[in-house]
Amino acid sequence: MKRNWQYYKRLAALYRSYRRRDGIVPAPPLRLWVEISSRCNLRCVVCPNKDLPPGQRGDMEWPLFRSIIDQARTFALELNLHHRGESLLHPEAGRFIRAATASGIPCRLHTNATLLRGPVVDDILDSGLERLSISMDGFSAAAYEKIRCGASFDQVMANIAGFLRRRGELNRSQPRMTIEVMDLPAAGDRSGQREFSTRLKKLGLDELAFKQPHNWAGYLDPPPGAKPPCGPTASFPFPACTFPWNALVVFFNGDVGPCAQDFFAQRILGRSDAGTLLEIWNGPPMQELRRAFAAGKAAASPPCSTCDRLRRRTLGGVPAEYLKKLLFRRLN
Repeated sequence: MKRNWQYYKRLAALYRSYRRRDGIVPAPPLRLWVEISSRCNLRCVVCPNKDLPPGQRGDMEWPLFRSIIDQARTFALELNLHHRGESLLHPEAGRFIRAATASGIPCRLHTNATLLRGPVVDDILDSGLERLSISMDGFSAAAYEKIRCGASFDQVMANIAGFLRRRGELNRSQPRMTIEVMDLPAAGDRSGQREFSTRLKKLGLDELAFKQPHNWAGYLDPPPGAKPPCGPTASFPFPACTFPWNALVVFFNGDVGPCAQDFFAQRILGRSDAGTLLEIWNGPPMQELRRAFAAGKAAASPPCSTCDRLRRRTLGGVPAEYLKKLLFRRLN
């Protein structure tokens, strides 16, 4: 109950600061993305990971992670233990997850589930992780494997089922599991959805969610129906992005960015080994970005200029697709 009160108090404070377009935000960020690993074992057609340059591929080292968690425990109310890669590729993923949850921060892990088997299952179930989300684009082997190159639909389904069975055997309610399906034409129709959903919900699946595709700040072609990249106009002004007023992203190498859509780390605010996260939160680069949004100029340069999320329906300035998740603490 106390943490819920803290969450909504912080959310309200950050929203007021966002509406004022403050350059310096009095409240600390609500959420952190901490990239345990930027490496991935798949080459999905809708993901930029396969095009990351070698210098942007790697695993976070333990001293850096420990430092981040020690800082985060003083202010963060949500922690995402993933960003551009498959976190379970990290050789010490279990240790990292346990350290994060021991901090008392509600944590979420996102995975492609190809490695969700063997000892890692009990590692996660014993870790205190609050939410586990899984990318599963397609309800048949043909549709899924067309998108998620390098993965086996049958193996991933077996991994998910095995995890849910083990969670049931241990009589655990956490982590809550959500399967996320990107609403893509390549995923085919939803004719197999009922069978898919029924099978896994019998085993305890908590949620099947559909997500709208986005263009990873211009890396991909705009999704169907999205407005093409362009400058602001009288009929379509750019709103201010909410990310610089509520979150930070820490890359595996310690670089800190303002936005989880900036896949290629084009906008870096500082390094976590050269200053604290709270210093970076209100440091000169972040202030400059906030002022640019306040002046309507942030969309003049990438990655903001090509991000389709800035062209989506908002309520009170907040993207409508995120509003429910923010209000109901969905951690995704």
